[in-house]
Amino acid sequence: MSPQRHVSLGGRAAVVIRYESSANRLGIGSRALMTGARAERFVVLNLRLLAVSFAVVGILFIAVPNGVLDVISDLGDDIGSFTRAPHTTEQFWLALAFAYMVVITGICVVVQADVVRYRPVLLVLAAGKTASSLAALGFYVFDSDVFIYLLNFIVDGFLALIALYLWKVAGQIGEPAAPS
Repeated sequence: MSPQRHVSLGGRAAVVIRYESSANRLGIGSRALMTGARAERFVVLNLRLLAVSFAVVGILFIAVPNGVLDVISDLGDDIGSFTRAPHTTEQFWLALAFAYMVVITGICVVVQADVVRYRPVLLVLAAGKTASSLAALGFYVFDSDVFIYLLNFIVDGFLALIALYLWKVAGQIGEPAAPS
């Protein structure tokens, strides 16, 4: 509620002056800015974009893992002096990374099909991205200053926030459809 100040003008009339905080003008803590069909279209579009990007990255991980590492290491060299990423020699970890990309692609595909019903699964996506982000930060801080570790911390942290934001927006859509 906005603060109010009453001013008396010669005892005859009262004028109410309302002060609106900047948070209210920005829509923070007020009514949702995006609801219904608009919110659903927004969430569906973003989940489809995420699904495509996760699928492409997963394919790159499995098809040319060292190429991905080299390109990111080159970018790190252009930005600063980072240790180059070690080439992948353990196929087991590569298989797990690829499987993770398949799972998060699947999460996006499933949730976009019925956003309201599968909304809680976005929290699973956020948890996975948070775990990936924090693990990469741990490797960067405690193991080696490899640029891809730092980049993964930033990118996956941002993706975790996106998943949480989509979860929030999905909560403004409405009631779930009846089970079919």
